Amino acid sequence: MVRYIKFLSLLFLINLPAVLVKSQEVPHPVNNYGIYDFLDELANEGIVEINSAVKPWSRLYIARLLQQVDEKRDQLNRRQSDELDFYLKDFGKELYQGKNWNRRIDLFYYKDTLFSLTINPILGGEIFLNSSGKATYFRNGAEARGYIQNWGFYASLRDNHEKPLLGRPDYLTQREGGHIKEGTDWSEMQGGVTWSWKWGNAGLVKDRQQWGNNYNGANIFGGNTPTFIQLRLHLNPVKWFSFDYYHGWLNSMVVDSARSYWVTNSYGPRYRKVYHKKYIAANMFSFTPVNHLIISAGNSIVYTDRHFNPAYLVPLFFYKS
Repeated sequence: MVRYIKFLSLLFLINLPAVLVKSQEVPHPVNNYGIYDFLDELANEGIVEINSAVKPWSRLYIARLLQQVDEKRDQLNRRQSDELDFYLKDFGKELYQGKNWNRRIDLFYYKDTLFSLTINPILGGEIFLNSSGKATYFRNGAEARGYIQNWGFYASLRDNHEKPLLGRPDYLTQREGGHIKEGTDWSEMQGGVTWSWKWGNAGLVKDRQQWGNNYNGANIFGGNTPTFIQLRLHLNPVKWFSFDYYHGWLNSMVVDSARSYWVTNSYGPRYRKVYHKKYIAANMFSFTPVNHLIISAGNSIVYTDRHFNPAYLVPLFFYKS
């Protein structure tokens, strides 16, 4: 069986020289929304066809979409063509071997036929000004991603500094919510490990989900929550059908007083809060009966117990039955 899976991951031939030879998947974060908006715009113009109901997409999937767009460059306006060139410099690393092509500059980049690794710093910020005052947001950190044969891995650690916290209920925004610490600074770890084969991939990741078509907030899972640990599965065995599933471990923010306790350390006595367990499971079946029409249906459940329920690890179930 192992030999058969490896055989399915051999060279796929396309009209680009020296392309990547294995199916390797690393998801592209949904909060890096620029590429998602760009591809959604092109899909609305009929240049590419996408299933925008389930995100994040893998970097390899995005790279192949950009490759399709590049073959139809004559249908793009000047701004779209420039934007395509910009994204190909980054996502082209999923397609090309070596370094001898027009790629973006990375802090560290290595790739051969077995292993690849990319490391970059994270630095950015936003300033909002209006008659009510000023709000600022800055982030700094580092990110890395790579592949080893059919394995993919990625990690991102960033410090966030936002004042005031625009994700709080006091503000009606699409900013990330779920802040549980006092103050306006917090750190975030995002990443995971994935295994891929020709028609699917699975992974254990700490990431976000965004399910549902939208222009101002997805109507199933909005993607504005903090990252959380999840088991993720994506299957695409035929062109007209795909399946997505995940099971996640959430923070209930409901204190379990029976399990909480006091501790004493160098800072003095402190109450150690232990929260009730909380989990989520969801699946989505997507069908493409004709070109440019995708019908998706699924279900989800949020449940609580001392331990997770194995029934919700079955991807195909209707969970409320």
